[in-house]
Amino acid sequence: MQKLEDTQDLIRSVLGGGPRGLGTKTTNIAAILNRPDQESDTELRHRQPYRDDEALGNELNERLLRWAEQIGLYDGHLDYLRKCNFGRYVMLTYAFSEDRDRLFLAGQAMLALFGLDDYFVDDKRAGSTLDMVGRNLSMCMSALDEPYFTDKYNDDTQQGLSHPVHTALREYINGTAHYGTPQQVARVRHEDMCLFVAMCHESSWRMNKMVAPVWEYLGSRQMNGFTPCLTMIDIVEAYELPHNIYSMPKVRKVVKLAGLICVMVNDLVSADKEEEAGVHQFGIREAIVEEEGCTFEEAHRRGVRLHNDLLRIFEDTSAELMVYATPELRRYLIGLEAWIAGSHRWHTTSERYS
Repeated sequence: MQKLEDTQDLIRSVLGGGPRGLGTKTTNIAAILNRPDQESDTELRHRQPYRDDEALGNELNERLLRWAEQIGLYDGHLDYLRKCNFGRYVMLTYAFSEDRDRLFLAGQAMLALFGLDDYFVDDKRAGSTLDMVGRNLSMCMSALDEPYFTDKYNDDTQQGLSHPVHTALREYINGTAHYGTPQQVARVRHEDMCLFVAMCHESSWRMNKMVAPVWEYLGSRQMNGFTPCLTMIDIVEAYELPHNIYSMPKVRKVVKLAGLICVMVNDLVSADKEEEAGVHQFGIREAIVEEEGCTFEEAHRRGVRLHNDLLRIFEDTSAELMVYATPELRRYLIGLEAWIAGSHRWHTTSERYS
């Protein structure tokens, strides 16, 4: 028994600083061996980012700012957009790509979807109203997936979809089609439209002054999160995770868990921003307070514990998949790990939330 414990201690000492290099970031072994026996309810457990290249982040951010200015997105608020630093978000999360054009595409996707949220869903200062969320998002679906009519109505559609958000969505999906296969493009569109449906779901809560039960809230947030960005990992890294593997139940599980883990961090750091926006929506803490009757402080602790428990399930399931993973799946699972780590760093440092 002592020999086994000594061996485990040796492995922990070797991996204690976390894995190094792409080839070793493959099974979550370091995270699993070094995680606590019981998850904390006071600190969000996380890894360090797999890349933190300030110069690359700044380069991407400046390119995204030029693009936003060109299409009129965040017109008059480019200083705010610069502080959000979506270029840094891309650099942190798509940690294994050096291709500037593909990284820029990932930034276009982020900027388009965050802009959609700000203009059409979340911020009354931008003219967002709850009764228009469904109509606005349905029009965004047409921007992402071009409808086909007679010439007259095709022209009317082009004129009607004239908002900068529509332009951003069109350009990002066109870029996705340029770099991705038809199956990858279909996957991205599917996840975007799931996102739009969940946004409509949440607007119905606000319109009816309803605080949903925690299970319903989590189901909506799992769709209304970062899954559309996660589907682009292989596109940005210039390979394809085949559709039949992406759709495997356990692969789908880790993708959805990764998206929810990232959005839990978003929930726990964005309360002040949502209040300033005049949204008055509820997050995971408010849902727990309503359901459990506890204090807000206790609900915060439970929210932190939920994030950490989800991360543990993600690590265990990812490690199971690695046992028989194809090279493409292995790369994709590593990409998910990097995305979670980078997203945590961006959320806790971006001026969008501070």
